[in-house]
Amino acid sequence: MTIKSISFDLDDTLWPLMPTILKAEETTNKWIADNYPGTSSLLKSKDVMQIRDKLIKQKPNLVNQISDLRKEMFYELNVLAGYSKEESIKMSEEAFDIYFKQRNTITFYKDALKTLKLLKKNYSLGVITNGNANLKKIGIDHLFDYIFSAADLNAHKPDPSVFQAAIDITGLSPNEICHVGDHPINDVQGSYDCGLNPIWFNESGKEWPIKEFSVAEFSEWNEFESVLEKNF
Repeated sequence: MTIKSISFDLDDTLWPLMPTILKAEETTNKWIADNYPGTSSLLKSKDVMQIRDKLIKQKPNLVNQISDLRKEMFYELNVLAGYSKEESIKMSEEAFDIYFKQRNTITFYKDALKTLKLLKKNYSLGVITNGNANLKKIGIDHLFDYIFSAADLNAHKPDPSVFQAAIDITGLSPNEICHVGDHPINDVQGSYDCGLNPIWFNESGKEWPIKEFSVAEFSEWNEFESVLEKNF
């Protein structure tokens, strides 16, 4: 079997997500506290989730458009705190810019970036992500031949249309594509069900949870190329 293209999940596959998000929220919340103290008092209240649920009910596509969702949540919280619509529009844009800059300040897993650069020499590389990381801001967009996010496709993994997008853009057979990700359902089973060859990034050394099929896996990025060559 010959793999010609490798697609990657991003968050919790190339870098750990939670430290990045926590830092982004901490930085943004401090800015809000300094500039919009009325809104700051609502950030840890039940209003946040109520606003989120209301927005998604009104606009179901916001489940996939997570950047837009966050902006609209900032706006609604600011209005709820008593600020004008004009102030709230300005606040939502500025708060999101602060959040997004920090959200794209990531720390790669050891050897992940090195491995991508080596793979680029022999394979077409792509991204399939449910998140909203911006690879141009991170500085690695040049390594990838195709990049699909849930916002781009208005669908998120494990929806088959997401993996079909990779098949279509490469013009390859599904079994010529390997998908790499950390999530057993969204990444592994989703790509497997579409005929791709998944490899599970199992950074924490968990037991594979799906009994219906087995999967190639690795826990450190310096192992990836050998796992790929051994299995495919």
